[in-house]
Amino acid sequence: MLFIRELKQNLKSFIICTIICAALSLYVIALTPSLGADMQKLLDMKLPSQMQLALGLNNLDFGTPLGAYGSMFSYIYLTFGIYAAVMFAGIVSKEFTEKTAEYLFSLPASRITILVTKLSVAVLYLTASVSITFLVSWAGFEGIIKTGYDIKTVLLMCTAWWLGTLFFGAMAFMLSSFYTKTKMAIGLVMGAYLLQVVISLEDQLKLIKYLSPFDWFKGNDIINEATLSVYYSFIALAAILICLVVGCKRFLNKDVLV
Repeated sequence: MLFIRELKQNLKSFIICTIICAALSLYVIALTPSLGADMQKLLDMKLPSQMQLALGLNNLDFGTPLGAYGSMFSYIYLTFGIYAAVMFAGIVSKEFTEKTAEYLFSLPASRITILVTKLSVAVLYLTASVSITFLVSWAGFEGIIKTGYDIKTVLLMCTAWWLGTLFFGAMAFMLSSFYTKTKMAIGLVMGAYLLQVVISLEDQLKLIKYLSPFDWFKGNDIINEATLSVYYSFIALAAILICLVVGCKRFLNKDVLV
């Protein structure tokens, strides 16, 4: 019952995010045959080299299907990040802000069961959204490009989106146990994105790149190396686990009379 309730409450945001990310993916794939190598000239006209570096647009061969696809990596990453952070931040904290927590925790189920159920819905929707974006991209490559691409690299980019944005979700969930306003979730993601831009522009700050998930995974690195950083993947998984555990412990002990 609670699982179905959460599915219905979070369905609209899931549909919106999925449509945006899938449409962006399909749009850039459709542009590849007509723009292709000319995309670099357009970028040089619009963005200085340092900004291209900050946005992860450097070292991409736009004459190739994957190079063109990689130009949208950071934008889709940002969209998924905001979606995950807002959803995870509100999945439990909204019960406190809307004064329904007392009723919820009076149901014939333990608090941990309720928390796990709610988090399962958030993880399911995020996974489904990224998966649908991958399938739409695959269909786009098969239908429009046909040859000259490796679908495994696209899968790696989607895996990077999932890991990075799941961290944003877990972090927002943990922070929501301290501060219930979901606006902080957007600030969290945008702050990390701006930090990544600053780190990219300042060589002296590269030592702290582990602070921003946008620096953990970059489209140009995944495309050029055809692999996902194992080091940053482990950091992401460890950080996700820690944030979820801390957030659950906070909510398990939280006073519902607020």
